[in-house]
Amino acid sequence: MKKTSIADIARQLGLSKTTVSFVLNHKGDEKKISAQTQQRIFELAGKLNYQPDTVAQSLKTGRSNTIGYLVPDIANPFFAKTGRKIEDLLAKCGYNLIIGSTDENTSKEEELINTLVNRKTDGLIIASTNIRSETLHNLLSKKFPLVLFDREEPEIQANYIVVENKMAMKNAVIELLASKQRKIGLLSITPHVYSLKLRIEGFREAMQAVPDYDPRLLRTVNYTDIKQSTQKEIKILMDHEVEAIVFTNNLIATEGLWVLNRFYKNRIDQLALLSFDDSEIFDYALPRVTSLAQPVNEIASNTVELLLKQISDPESEFSRIELQTSLITR
Repeated sequence: MKKTSIADIARQLGLSKTTVSFVLNHKGDEKKISAQTQQRIFELAGKLNYQPDTVAQSLKTGRSNTIGYLVPDIANPFFAKTGRKIEDLLAKCGYNLIIGSTDENTSKEEELINTLVNRKTDGLIIASTNIRSETLHNLLSKKFPLVLFDREEPEIQANYIVVENKMAMKNAVIELLASKQRKIGLLSITPHVYSLKLRIEGFREAMQAVPDYDPRLLRTVNYTDIKQSTQKEIKILMDHEVEAIVFTNNLIATEGLWVLNRFYKNRIDQLALLSFDDSEIFDYALPRVTSLAQPVNEIASNTVELLLKQISDPESEFSRIELQTSLITR
């Protein structure tokens, strides 16, 4: 079966190939082509199952119509949901998404970034393990289209999409304290990451209301051995007879739920749990987990908008957008 071409669409609609090409390359508004004409072109292209020749386009324009999406672990529900929404939004603009997991490893992240840039990827969206890396510094200095989300470094100028971490955590822990849970443990992972540092700071500030608070109840899980490390750290918290456990993200909260149900089932009814980040598993898991949900749709839409702006105007000023979480009480 013959592949539909721009010439076929132009002939059927009685338009020039140039007009059709502009519209299918999402330059209709820029070239002042009417909305009605653009709609006719897109409708017929869809009906005829038009597929652009991406190799030819790349050679001609220097663009690949691909965007890289790098996160610590795509299996993490937050990164998976955000990535899926970003993928859908970019598809409407003619871009494909290439996904990679960095495993919180700076060397692996730099290798993936270099690979994507060398393959002429048009832009990158990264939840970076190390924003201070030389690789990212070089991209930022060259104004390569790049948006950093979930993590930031205040001293480094870049495009950021983040949520408010510190006060959200502080206020949620204050609610725990108001519910008479005074002996609260915290379980974190990768505490060097700036966003998690802020969550831990928020926790500490809230716990200042407890004069005899034991700092040994702030525990850190080893990212390279999450399951065994979580088991070890929760045992320490349970041995201290905590009344509540706070998790700094949903990855560690999910592991914590498994440990509690596996080894402490006779005590879970006595615990209150709070997680920064939500997860579908919290809707039916026991014990119940109250969560600070990040606005995935807003994060995705703002990220795509900011990236496309920089692709179209590489000299545009950097922007920082801070969004709010919502508390889901269970």
